[in-house]
Amino acid sequence: MMATHSDRPKYGNLPIETTQFIGRARQLGEVLDALGSSRLVTLTGPGGIGKTRIALRAAARTAPRFGHGVWLVELSPVLSPDLLEHTLAGVLGVADQTNQPLIDVLTEYLRDRELLLVLDTCEHLVEACARLARTLLAEAPGLCILATSRQALDIPYERRVDVGPMDTGPEGEALDLLRARAWPDEEPPGQVTPEELARLCTLLDGVPLAIELASGLLRATSVNYLVHRLGRRMAVLSANAGSEPPDPAAELDAEDGLPGATPLRRPARHSALRTTVGWSHEWCTPRERLLWARLSVFPSSFDRKAVDFVCSSEPLADCDLTEVLDGLLAKSVVLAEDSEAEPRYRLLDTVREYGAEWLERVGDSDPVRLRHRDYYRDFAQRGDQAWIGPDQARWHADTRTELPNLRAALDTCLRTDRDAALEMASDLLYFWFGCGHLREGRYYSEAALALAPDRPRAAARTLWSCGYVALGQGDLDTTARRAAEARILAEKYDDKPALAGAMWVQAAAMTLRGSPAESLPLYAAAHELASRTGPPMIELSALPTWGYAHMMLGEADGVRARVDRLRELTDPLGEIWIRSYADYVWGNHCIAQGSPAEAIASLLSSLEAKWRLDDLYGMAITLDSLAVAATGDQHPDLAARLFGLVDRAWDILGTPHLGSPEMTEHRRTCENAVRAALGPDEYTEQYASGADVSSVHAGVMEVLRSVSNQSNGPESG
Repeated sequence: MMATHSDRPKYGNLPIETTQFIGRARQLGEVLDALGSSRLVTLTGPGGIGKTRIALRAAARTAPRFGHGVWLVELSPVLSPDLLEHTLAGVLGVADQTNQPLIDVLTEYLRDRELLLVLDTCEHLVEACARLARTLLAEAPGLCILATSRQALDIPYERRVDVGPMDTGPEGEALDLLRARAWPDEEPPGQVTPEELARLCTLLDGVPLAIELASGLLRATSVNYLVHRLGRRMAVLSANAGSEPPDPAAELDAEDGLPGATPLRRPARHSALRTTVGWSHEWCTPRERLLWARLSVFPSSFDRKAVDFVCSSEPLADCDLTEVLDGLLAKSVVLAEDSEAEPRYRLLDTVREYGAEWLERVGDSDPVRLRHRDYYRDFAQRGDQAWIGPDQARWHADTRTELPNLRAALDTCLRTDRDAALEMASDLLYFWFGCGHLREGRYYSEAALALAPDRPRAAARTLWSCGYVALGQGDLDTTARRAAEARILAEKYDDKPALAGAMWVQAAAMTLRGSPAESLPLYAAAHELASRTGPPMIELSALPTWGYAHMMLGEADGVRARVDRLRELTDPLGEIWIRSYADYVWGNHCIAQGSPAEAIASLLSSLEAKWRLDDLYGMAITLDSLAVAATGDQHPDLAARLFGLVDRAWDILGTPHLGSPEMTEHRRTCENAVRAALGPDEYTEQYASGADVSSVHAGVMEVLRSVSNQSNGPESG
């Protein structure tokens, strides 16, 4: 089954340039020429040399060649090679959540597409990136890959473009960059001559990142002073090339007990950038240096609240970290990101690496990484507790933003504390299932369980959570097995919330396997127990699936009772995710009762909620039912378009209809009826129009606009 993209524009995800692209005409031309004759082009060079910027400009120039877009895959935050394929799938929107090997899913998705991947910062994953590129290029003839790395991938057909420094002559591009960054809105001061700027750029070896950092220093000092100090440091560095770095204990500031001013010594071949980064480090106050080091534990962006917790241990416990962070921003060590919500910040890779080295050298790495772990463990716990409430859309957005940090925290849990790993993997169930990250949720749940073969108490919750995730994947065998394990363990430890979860997962598996009668007592027991002991997610989740089992048995009173109870519980809470399943179940009940018009109204209400939460799984099952209702309501053209759209959704998710034979057969019957009503040619045309959308999310928005008669439909934006 071909997997397709979900919530992404047709033409890719290249970022908008926020600063002027300066110079680099020769190297840009080399990359464009290479892309014209090779399907794998790797830009190589040291950190800070400008590989990413050139790659993005070249990718934008070549975008018209690729009918399915140009896609940037930022690998710097990806700390484990095991998550490389997950990251690529996330960027492409390939959300196949089955147990099929993800590399097979990606290969199938890319096989018939013309698409350019930009794999940025491959050096720490070079072997995994090489394997990925070799496999994908062999199977997808329309695929091209543009990589950036400090070393080549070293696979057949790779075309390597070495990125060198900028021209540092009096009329060179390095001077243009320095002027544009240091004095963006004005001319350099009158006393600054082109020769002085050229001397500075020469000392910096024409390295763009070094020039960017130096431009930040020029806000606080003169060109002459910076040239003088850098010249002295370069001479010292060259004299010490190849020597061992000094003892960290000798590099503590005596007054503050913080990392001092002496920079790390490095071989002369990287002297310009290392010297400039070191000079930026020296220009910082002692507290700024230590904060810089501690910020290196964030693999991606971060906000001020995270900084306050993760970085505030002694000797920064009593200082104003907002002021210290602002100092790093002013010196261009920390960069601000464009954000519609709370401001977020990041370190460039080379700057992060320098900070990480200092953090390790002062013996602070492990404690700060544990604080990072604990902060994001708390984030996951708060998300779990707040999910059943009015802020689901916000938690969805916040958790998606923090995913690189959550992955890093989970990885730290797996290395340091198995109980923490079990708990955190379970706490994020709301994100794994409710926000379409089933495959990654399965990965972390199984990894945590593998650390606990003796099955401690915490494993009971992880087992049923893992079963819940497997249910969404349509892997009903694993669902039933994990639920049975969880039930045994919950009974052993008298863990009533875990027992409620295990019984609900068991019941849901029975229902989807076509045994609704056997599932009814389990639903009743799970709901009653969860209503007394928690968890709230199970108390509510039990009701729509319980009602669905009644519907399968033709028991209208049972359906009505469960739907009414779910609405009664969720409406005061402002909860919409599980509440929308009440509309979904009622819509399906109306279909079964021969009332398709009433079903359409109920299903549209459910679909709108799923659309607002970007719940792809929920949109898929609701679209399926809406297509059936449209068939019954004598709207075969609409039904055909909906079939096309929902097949796009199931291609992304994996197993259609969660592997339920009854759902699959019902779909087949309705599709045959629609095909007969329209005729083969018209059916094919309408089906294709439903499938030919930029994303499932966009397709659902169009359905809601065109079909719904409700006055409170979603806005166009």
